[in-house]
This record gives sequence, C-alpha cells and structure tokens, in this order.
Amino acid sequence: MARNRRRGEIEHNRRCRLSFFGEFSQPFLCFQYRYSKLCFNQNPPAREGRVRARHRRGDYKARMMKLHGIALAALVAFALSCSGGPQIAVDSEVRDLGDLVPRERKTVWFKLSNDGDAELVIENIRPLCDCIVIGNAPEKIAEKSADSIEVAYTAPDSTGPDESYLMVRTNAEPRNLKLGIHANVIGIKLTAADSSIVVMPFQVHGLADGQKFSLDIFQHVVQNLPERFPPKSPNEITIKIRDDPSFEKEPLHDVVRKWANVLGVRYVVIGDARPSARGEGLDLSIMLVDGMFRLPMGKRISGVPRSAAFDVTSDTLNFMLANISSLSREAFMTDLQRKWAEQRAAMIGKPAPPLSAEDIRTGKLVSVSDFKGKPLIVQFFSQDCDHCEEEMNWLTGLVTRHPEIAALGVSVDVGELDEVRALIDEKKPNYPIILPSEENEKQLDPYYGGATPQTVIISPEGIVVEYFMGFSRQTLDRFEQILIGMIE
Repeated sequence: MARNRRRGEIEHNRRCRLSFFGEFSQPFLCFQYRYSKLCFNQNPPAREGRVRARHRRGDYKARMMKLHGIALAALVAFALSCSGGPQIAVDSEVRDLGDLVPRERKTVWFKLSNDGDAELVIENIRPLCDCIVIGNAPEKIAEKSADSIEVAYTAPDSTGPDESYLMVRTNAEPRNLKLGIHANVIGIKLTAADSSIVVMPFQVHGLADGQKFSLDIFQHVVQNLPERFPPKSPNEITIKIRDDPSFEKEPLHDVVRKWANVLGVRYVVIGDARPSARGEGLDLSIMLVDGMFRLPMGKRISGVPRSAAFDVTSDTLNFMLANISSLSREAFMTDLQRKWAEQRAAMIGKPAPPLSAEDIRTGKLVSVSDFKGKPLIVQFFSQDCDHCEEEMNWLTGLVTRHPEIAALGVSVDVGELDEVRALIDEKKPNYPIILPSEENEKQLDPYYGGATPQTVIISPEGIVVEYFMGFSRQTLDRFEQILIGMIE
C-alpha cells in the first residue's frame, strides 16, 4: 500500500510538470493531492480506495482542467483591461547630432506614435535647458496614429560632450517621457578679441579668364586688409567646407561658420562675381561670416566696371569690417522682421490662440477668451524693457479713459516671477498681468515674435486684427483709434 501511494504521488508530480500551466498550476495540484493524502491518513482504507478510483475515472483531472480554464479566463480579462487607453511610443528617445561647433543650431524631430485605442493628449513639453526650443508639436494624436515634435537645439559655448533633455507629459503611462539630444561640441572658443580672417577664393561665373580673375581679386583683397585683421590661408577651411556632408544640404554661411569655429577663425569672406544682368560690367556679392554671430552680413554691387572690380571689392569689405557692430545689428533686425512678418501673416484674421495664466496681482486665472465681447489689447513685455514700461503707463491711461476697452499684460520673463512682481508693484497697472509658468510657456509661441514690446489687438469676436512689434507714440495713437472704432 505504501509503495502504491508513493507511486501515485510521483505520478501526480509528473502531471504537474506537464500540465497546461506548468509550474504555475503545480501548487494547486500538489495541494489537492496532499489534502487527499491527509484524508487517507484520517480515514480507513476504503476511503483511500474510493479516492484512487476517482482518479482513475478522470473526475479529478476534469476538475483541475476546469480550474485551469477559470484561471486562463481571468488572465485574459486582466490583459484586456490593461490594454485600454492611449499607448505612447517614440522612434528614438535620444538624437545624437555628432560633432557640432559652439552655438551651432540643428533641428531634430521626435516621432511619437499612439498605439493605443484612445486619443493621446500631449499636456506639456518642457525643455530642461535654454539650448532647446520647441517648434511645431501636436496637442493630440489620434489612436493608431503618429506625429512629430520639432526641436531646435543650439550647441553650448563650452566644448566637449553635451547632453540636453526635454520632458513630454501625456495622458498615457508613463505620464512623463524624457527625450534627449546628445552632441560633441568641438572647436576653438572664439572671443571678441579675435580678429583673424580668411578670404576665400571668389567664385567667378561667365568669364573666360575666370580662374585668373578669381586669383587676382583674392590677392588684391588680402593685400589691402586693415592691419588688425591678420589673414590666414584659405586652403584648410576650403577643403573642410567642400568635404562637409552638409555642404549641399544647409545654407553655406552655416557650414562656413561651423568650420570657422573649428579652426579658430573669426571672419570668413565669401565672394561671387558674374556678368551684370544689366549687360554692362560685373555684379559683385560679398558675404562676411562672423564665427561668433549666427547671421551673415552681405553686400551686393551691380554694374561694376571690370577695371574697378578689385578696388570696389576691397573697399566694400574694409567698410564692412570697420562697421561690423552696426552690420551685425542690422542683420539681426532684418532676420527678426522677417520672422515677425511671417508670424503676423499667420495671426491676422484668425481666432486668437489660447493663452491663460494667473493674474500676478490677484492670483485669479485669466484667459484671453474671458474678454470676448470687448475689444482687447494685449501687451507682451519684459521687465528690462524701457519702452515696455512706457507702453504700460499708456495702457493704464487707456483703460481709465475707456472702461469698455479691455487690456491684458503678458510677461515673457518666464521663471522670473519676483522681478516681474517688483515691476508690477512699481507701475501699478489697472488691468490683469499674467506670467505663463515654465510648464505652460508653449502658449507664448503663436504670439511672441522674439522682441518686446509686442502688441496684439483682438476684436470682441475673438479675432486678431493687429499684430505689431516695436514702439512709437504714433503707433499707440493708431492702436487707440482701432480700439475705439470697435466700440462705436
């Protein structure tokens, strides 16, 4: 009897190992067997015989299979319950940009996919450093769809490996997704004291003796450079630019600036000469790239007699070098105006984008949409802008004179609440002042063009009717006329 009982125990253990659930089901089966064995010890042999007979008939196996089925159904139900809702996936959590030079800018895209069965909501995108600026980004991604986040990255001044990150918060699990941009910053850090210059061989088009003309104009320009601009050989940087994979893909001045930083060159001159479109003389183009400034400075001269081309080119370049500060400022303003014009065209005649934050004065939540039914003037200001303070005083007077006109001040000094509060305490405006938090800074993107003061006028119907950057008394008078016209 003992031998048979031991043989039965071995057989049950074998069945446990071969069962549908493997080791998962073994405790259930072995427990049942041990319980039966315990009953054997408490009952006469007849009881034991009946149990063993039931095993032989398969009743016990049937009950165990039923238990397996119940467990399997429970596991399937649990898996299905976990699969609901949005599910976020990213093509790559890190973008490696390779070798960059200080202050070099690159744009990358992170592709987000929603593999779930519910809408994915992107609640917030927050850069973790000033070197990252968020561009176009979706607010929602439908189920089984994908979209991309555009990110502009600027390499730091310091050389060596750099790792920068941004946080994306969504309604999926995990709620926070950390995305990274890695780069290796190379080159020699330039300073304002650097004045080395490289004059690249001029590109000459449409001249039979173009190669000789290019060499002659190059030598003339180099020989007539001011003494404080020591020239360097163009050979090395020419080869680097020509062999750069970005040469055909990116603006020439960006590639030139990159290698100027790598090789420790402050200024690079690029020239172009071709027969004039007017039919007489030459058209000359001179571009001056400053390794410490993102934008190029250029001059175009049309209809230059060939005999005067050398002197005109040399004089033009020397003028540019002598006025580098004002030309840099001019290039910056030109670029800013271009961006402003693009943003203005995208805003005028469209519904005002959402914008809301707590009023610094009262702590109450204020939104642009709260002012529907009234003409609204919105001023974007910074606490270190003198013209902003002057316009703030004007707005206080405007609201006093015309209570039917609403005003809203928006500070762009995100993260500087104490400084903004000090300004508000001093100026005491009689209209709401809001400062978006770092989490909601993205709300500024449709409005803010990069300089202050900036003014937006919104109709009582919530449509943008004016978008202006800058300050003048004449402009303020025009704003007042537009607003009064909406209430008459």
